[in-house]
Amino acid sequence: MNAIFLLTLVIILILNLIFIAWAVMDIMQRRNVKYLPKAGWIAVMAFILFGSVIYLLAGRGEDNRAA
Repeated sequence: MNAIFLLTLVIILILNLIFIAWAVMDIMQRRNVKYLPKAGWIAVMAFILFGSVIYLLAGRGEDNRAA
């Protein structure tokens, strides 16, 4: 395989892991999320590439962080 392709793939996977960590921390701090339960959003993140970006753009509820 081409070295540029492998480098691009590694960068994409690292970015995906960063977004997953950010989204899971956000889910755990919120009382409410939109469209799916919290476990459903975590499943989306686990099985869909960049599912965490989908959550961050569409699934975040109101800014009512748990105390």
